[in-house]
Amino acid sequence: MKILFLNTTYLCGGAEAVTLQILRGMERRGHEVHEIVSYHRRPEKLPDNVHVLYHGAPLLVLNRVLTRGHSNENLTIPYSRQYILRFIQEQQIDVVHLHNAHGNFLGIDDIRAIAEVCPVVWTIHDFWPLTGHCTSPVDCPELWTASCAQCPHPEHYPPVRKERVPALLTAKKDAFGGAGIRFTAPSGWMRQQVLKSHLAEERCVTIPNALDTTRWTPYGKTELRKTYGIPEDKHIIGFVAADPQKKSKGMNYLNEALARLSRPQDYLLLIAGKDEGLTGLPDAGFQIRRFGYISDQAEMNRFYALCDVLVNPSVYETFGLTSIEAMASATPVIVFPICAMPEIVPPEVGWCLPEVSGAALTRAIEEAFLKPELLAAKGAAAREHVLKNYSEEQMLDAFEALYREGVSAASCRDHS
Repeated sequence: MKILFLNTTYLCGGAEAVTLQILRGMERRGHEVHEIVSYHRRPEKLPDNVHVLYHGAPLLVLNRVLTRGHSNENLTIPYSRQYILRFIQEQQIDVVHLHNAHGNFLGIDDIRAIAEVCPVVWTIHDFWPLTGHCTSPVDCPELWTASCAQCPHPEHYPPVRKERVPALLTAKKDAFGGAGIRFTAPSGWMRQQVLKSHLAEERCVTIPNALDTTRWTPYGKTELRKTYGIPEDKHIIGFVAADPQKKSKGMNYLNEALARLSRPQDYLLLIAGKDEGLTGLPDAGFQIRRFGYISDQAEMNRFYALCDVLVNPSVYETFGLTSIEAMASATPVIVFPICAMPEIVPPEVGWCLPEVSGAALTRAIEEAFLKPELLAAKGAAAREHVLKNYSEEQMLDAFEALYREGVSAASCRDHS
């Protein structure tokens, strides 16, 4: 098959990593793969099969003009639409796999136009396809299911004018419904959100994000800690702060939990990620070691393996890849009972807390170190849980089957 992937950027966050993982996996399986992204501002040279829509300053200015100053309100972005439709025709693409479509990349009606000429699989990484405008309706419990008529947060990403929100949701209903798009969700919880939305009647299957489990491995903690100069007499807590400034990442709960520790001198906090936004960490007597932003997968694996437990205090996760990576490294995790976390972190592999609070987080951290044998057992179980449920080959099999289903349906339609 000839598969075209569409995403806002090539390298950035979780959606980009998943897109690249699937692209490379399909390439290994013998498919011809291409990707089109909106922009690329990083120094890395792109592979020949990755194409940038708005490459260079003149085209970036064009994008700003076409989107009226990045207003995030476009029903169509003519340049993007024509480029992609022409590419599909010239390269004889069999199936399009759409990932993130927001960020002034595609207009709402452009997505339907693509689906009318080529089968489309659309992985829903966030709420943008379901809401009037935002990717994460935090502080808006269930209001988004009631037509977004009174949007309380038009400033949430991607921001729009408040009065445009209901009209944009109507446009999404008209464009995405009945277009034959095959939707996928990375968790059972996210699929349930789709079933609450205007896409409830559309085909949507759960295909969890996954890891190449051959590249994530447990380490002997004693030897690894010697290599990194980590003291043996400390309880090691890990925290990954990819973007700690986001309210949804739960820094306030982590700060509160750390301040409540009864014996802070017993703990060492390891932090991986951006330093920006890491404010408010209490000066409570525990040690902190910052690893900075880690882009290398093997180094990230070692970071997780250094920790006795990973604390993920996020209050919004459509999947929770950080938790899966830690568990693949045989490190149990502590999470709040939000979104997909209860299905990803059953009791035998970590702690899914009964409530969202700093106090509950403190109790779980202290409980984790009461019985070393329990901590080790949860770590081993966590590794097995990932091997059984989140392997890359399982994910690729599921997507490949969905691609073939779309191609087959299109062939039947063409010959009817």
